[in-house]
Amino acid sequence: MMNATLEWSIRLFIAMLCGGMIGYERSKQLKSAGIRTHMVVAVGAALTTIVSKYGFYDLIMVHNISIDPTRIAAQIVSGISFIGAGTIITNKNRISGLTTAAGVWVTAAIGMTEGAGLYLIGIIATIMIVLIQFLLHDDSILNLIMPRVHIRMQIRVMNQPGIIQNINNALQQQGIQKISVIVVSIDDQYILVQTDGVVNHRKNTGAIVMKIQRNENVDKVSFMHE
Repeated sequence: MMNATLEWSIRLFIAMLCGGMIGYERSKQLKSAGIRTHMVVAVGAALTTIVSKYGFYDLIMVHNISIDPTRIAAQIVSGISFIGAGTIITNKNRISGLTTAAGVWVTAAIGMTEGAGLYLIGIIATIMIVLIQFLLHDDSILNLIMPRVHIRMQIRVMNQPGIIQNINNALQQQGIQKISVIVVSIDDQYILVQTDGVVNHRKNTGAIVMKIQRNENVDKVSFMHE
C-alpha cells in the first residue's frame, strides 16, 4: 500500500509541475489563469483520475460489483469547461482568453494523463504546449524574426479626453507594434491622427482597419502599408 501511495503521489507531483510550466507563460502575459490555476487544475485532474482508476477496488473485491473506472474521470472534460469559460472575455467586437481557456482544458488532459500513469506522454504534451505558447506568441523570438510590414493609417476620431491613448490601445490589441501617433489636424469635433507601426506579415491589414473602424470613437480610417 505504501508503494502505491508513493507512486500516486509522484503522479500528482509531476502533474503539478506540468501544470506550472503551462501556467508560467500565461502568468507572464498577465492572463486571468496563471501558475496557481493551472497547477490546481492539473493536480485535481490527476487526483480524480487516480480515484476513478483505483479508488473502488475494494467494492469490486468484496461485492463483485462491475463498474466503469472511466466514468468519474470523464466528468473532468465537461467540468473543466466552467473554468475555461470564466477566462474568456468578450468586449465589444473583441474576444480574448481563448488561448488561456484552451490551455486550462489541455492542462486538465495532461493531469489525467499523469494520473493514469502515462508519464512520458504527459511530459511530451506539456513541452509541446509550452513551445506553442512561447514560440507563436506575438512578442516571441520566432515572430520577431518573421517578416513584418509597415502599416500607416490616418484615423479621424472624436475630440475628447484620452482619445489618443484609446487609439493606441486599440492598435496594440490588433498586434501592431512600435506605434507612433501624430496629430495632423484638430477641430472642435474631430481629431485627425496619423499612426505608424509594424505588424506581422500574417496579419490581415484589411481586417485590422475594419476592427479599428468599429471603435465607437472612430469616424473614418484610411491606410497604406509597404
